[in-house]
Amino acid sequence: MKDTIIKQKFDTLKTFPTLKPEILKIAENYVNHSDDWKLLRVNPLKFADEHKLDENETIDFFVHSAKVGLFDFAYNLICPMCGGIVHSHHKLDEIEGKEFHCVSCNIIVPTLLDDQVEVAFQIHPSLQNNQIDPFVDVNHYFRYFFSENFDKSIELRTWIQSTIRDFAKIEPDASFTFSYETTYGNLQGHLLQFVSIDRNTMCLFSVDPKLPPTNQIFLVDVMESGMKPNTVSIPVGHHQITIHNRTRFTMGLNVLSPNPTELGRIAKTFPTKRHSFLTAKMLLNNQSFRDLFRIQKLSPDLNLNVKSLTIMFTDLKGSTEMYDTAGDIIAYKLVQEHFRILTEIVRKYKGAIVKTMGDAIMATFSTPTEGLLAALEMMERIDSMNLDWKKEGYEIGLKVGLNEGSALAVVNDERLDYFGQSVNIAARVQGLAKSGEVWLSETVWNATDPEELVKQHGYFYRKQRAMLKGVGTPVPVFQLSRNKLKAPSKWKQLFQRS
Repeated sequence: MKDTIIKQKFDTLKTFPTLKPEILKIAENYVNHSDDWKLLRVNPLKFADEHKLDENETIDFFVHSAKVGLFDFAYNLICPMCGGIVHSHHKLDEIEGKEFHCVSCNIIVPTLLDDQVEVAFQIHPSLQNNQIDPFVDVNHYFRYFFSENFDKSIELRTWIQSTIRDFAKIEPDASFTFSYETTYGNLQGHLLQFVSIDRNTMCLFSVDPKLPPTNQIFLVDVMESGMKPNTVSIPVGHHQITIHNRTRFTMGLNVLSPNPTELGRIAKTFPTKRHSFLTAKMLLNNQSFRDLFRIQKLSPDLNLNVKSLTIMFTDLKGSTEMYDTAGDIIAYKLVQEHFRILTEIVRKYKGAIVKTMGDAIMATFSTPTEGLLAALEMMERIDSMNLDWKKEGYEIGLKVGLNEGSALAVVNDERLDYFGQSVNIAARVQGLAKSGEVWLSETVWNATDPEELVKQHGYFYRKQRAMLKGVGTPVPVFQLSRNKLKAPSKWKQLFQRS
């Protein structure tokens, strides 16, 4: 561990006003006194919980620490069934494809930023020479290539261990040979699986009793693209199977006797406990990440799926007229104070401002509840701000719209942005609002159960249907206002204003 450089990193972190001294002190002690395993993949949510720290502030620390080179990002693609780390990347745009294949479970998993992309933090390699050899034995191998955030039951771990026939470390251009014998009397478990989790490849041998009995020798080559062949039918007999590593990397190899039916039964009866971890969606909704890595070079071809994103659009009522009546200086101060308030509240509710458009913002949150709470507090804070400015004869009116749905994370004008119908609907819903109103789509309303929450903040609400531009049929929307709302007639509809 390079103590002098680490101290310099923490001295740099102390210059960021957003980082609390308490967190920096705890983190510096953690880095200086932790072993290689603890610094391999730090989970910020677990770190916050163990040290009784604020979750948001802890995530901010780790994001800042990645910026100064204390930690590296690790974007891990996680299998939801076994918790295996199928792929690990240091940059977001290294994640490719809409799905990935877990060779251990032999299942296809959608690449969703919500659930399947774990963001951990690894101590920067320039600061520590990690001495972990993941191939020394099967216990090291499993600990290294499986996420600690998936805590398997004792029953499931015991069963998995019972399926392991052998384990080997294979150097480049080296081989491993395994002898396998089957008879007509033991065909019930007739599968043999060679799995390399670190290379994410496998070869499955299945016994075909219809083939004439014979003893055979089989060769499987591990290439950069995977094992060749990856499926083999073999007869009853005594066989010798050789796995040859033709890659440039040392690899691990598990020899298993899989039983997918039994695995499914045990996993259902004794389910794996999943601990909370920082997801890629949560990271993209972190304002510090947006601010510090906004100039990060990302591939223009990046497009990643988010299953559930809460999208907010805001706008100001009367700001253009204010520039005419109050003059540029006063109007600019008002608008900038409004931006400061909105940014502070978005950050408070674990959201991030994606972009500003004139006097409007687009922000995203990980949950509808956080988005709604942010919108209601924005209204309260803008009202408080207006109390002071009204004495000078000026005020602004805020309008907010919220929608929840799937979206595509893309690069737009060298900035992470979101694309899709859910984004369009959020903008259209905001377009229905008048000054001082919050409008919600039905997905936000149903996800938050907000009736009591809305009343506590002094709002009335009304459900109606609206024709939104770009949406073929009328959709349910909810209007929130501090003014008492008249119930609309049964067939009354609102039409999107341009």
